Amino acid sequence: MKSVLLAVAALVALSGGAFAADVVTELPVAASYNWSGAYLGAQAGYGWGDSKFHDSVDSNPFDIRGLVGGVTAGYNYQFQPSWVVGAEADVSYSAVKGSFGPGNIGQPDGSSWGCFPGACDTKVHWYGTARARVGYAIDNLLIYGTGGLAFGQVESQIENIPGWYVKHTNVGWAAGAGAEYALDAHWTTKIEYMHIDLGWTNHPEAIKASAKFDAVRIGLNYKF
Repeated sequence: MKSVLLAVAALVALSGGAFAADVVTELPVAASYNWSGAYLGAQAGYGWGDSKFHDSVDSNPFDIRGLVGGVTAGYNYQFQPSWVVGAEADVSYSAVKGSFGPGNIGQPDGSSWGCFPGACDTKVHWYGTARARVGYAIDNLLIYGTGGLAFGQVESQIENIPGWYVKHTNVGWAAGAGAEYALDAHWTTKIEYMHIDLGWTNHPEAIKASAKFDAVRIGLNYKF
């Protein structure tokens, strides 16, 4: 009787082991997301920074701020196996603007520098960037840094003074960092911080005005 029980126990053990092996074999293997490929998308956010006018002496910096939003295109290449490199370009509408001088509550009146009888104004009408990206992927999550060229149309003036108005397309630089998450094989969403410096806008009267700002943007991309 004892030998029969031992034989039954051995049979159950062997059957259970085989069943467990089948279960392990049939379990799906978690696949890592592949970030390689081209993509198109849209992004929007908020920018804030400062501007100042300059001749022989700088004016006080004054705030510029406003909404930003536009379109994005890029390409990623994943290697080794979690590093991702790529290139990205974007063009955005901008409502980033501000003033220094008469009529601006909480700001100096500007008369000691020359923003009188009108205020010194700076407006960024649009801007774009062309940047490299380097990141590290953890399956569906990509953490990245980015930097490169920035360009945009900047308008600046001293109000009510004829000739002290200019609107130029400036070239500068941009740098930042962000996180992007893959929702499925094609759609990704991101949040990123970017610093944009559009350099100086030169006035005919030997005056120049700066425009630089930070922006936090959220985006949605479609990967092909």
